[in-house]
Amino acid sequence: MSWLFFMDESGHDHKQCPYEVRGGVALHVKELWRFVKAMRLFEEHAFGCRLASYGKELKGSTLLDRKRFKFARQDELMPDNDHQRHARAFLEKSQKRITPPP
Repeated sequence: MSWLFFMDESGHDHKQCPYEVRGGVALHVKELWRFVKAMRLFEEHAFGCRLASYGKELKGSTLLDRKRFKFARQDELMPDNDHQRHARAFLEKSQKRITPPP
């Protein structure tokens, strides 16, 4: 049997993340491609694009930092298409090194 083991984001930075982040995934080799495709679909649904197009990647320390929770609590949930549009706008501004307003 062939198994793949990954470990990432283990530990806590004690600065930005409000939660301890520990993660581990064990996948059988034949399940790897299905997992990769599912993660790509999740990424495209959440952000409306592939983060790699903007030189970014999914990281627990980024997605779970205090600012993200503060931003999420600011208002009601927005429809997926609006959320995706705003996410892409932030990514595009980041790529052009444009700082969003406070």
